[in-house]
Amino acid sequence: MTYRTAILSFVFGLALSPAVVPQARGQKPPGATPPAEEPPPALAVPKDYHYNARARRDPFVNPVPKPVVKAAPPPPVVTARPPGLKGVLVTEAEIIGIVVSREPSMNVITIQAPGGRRYFARVGDALYDAVVKNIKSDSVTFAVTAQGLDEKTPRELVRKMRGENK
Repeated sequence: MTYRTAILSFVFGLALSPAVVPQARGQKPPGATPPAEEPPPALAVPKDYHYNARARRDPFVNPVPKPVVKAAPPPPVVTARPPGLKGVLVTEAEIIGIVVSREPSMNVITIQAPGGRRYFARVGDALYDAVVKNIKSDSVTFAVTAQGLDEKTPRELVRKMRGENK
């Protein structure tokens, strides 16, 4: 009988132990960790830390301060350019050919854009930031229409055809 009472008391002891008793709702189990916070920097000093240096520096604090990193400026907003000649900037355009005739309206230039694309343009045709104003046998004049320029003084840009090495 004593053997049975010993086993019975052992079972009741296990049943009533705090590890087996269910916890109330809303409480965290003792082994649960709180949500992870951002860890402090590698060489951070706690707020309440004071070192009694006696005219010596703290060997655990970095004597060289970390450089201040400035935030990079946001990249410029890039707008999608239209396809074809209307999407080519004057600075990107390379004049590779000029055809001049007796009739000025028949003058044509050949423009090479980035990516190897080639376009034909006449007087009055528009690029992304300019309009073809005049075509001569060795040069082309563009009227720059870029935003931000003063409207009273239109800017003209003269581009010459690339020279051939002879």
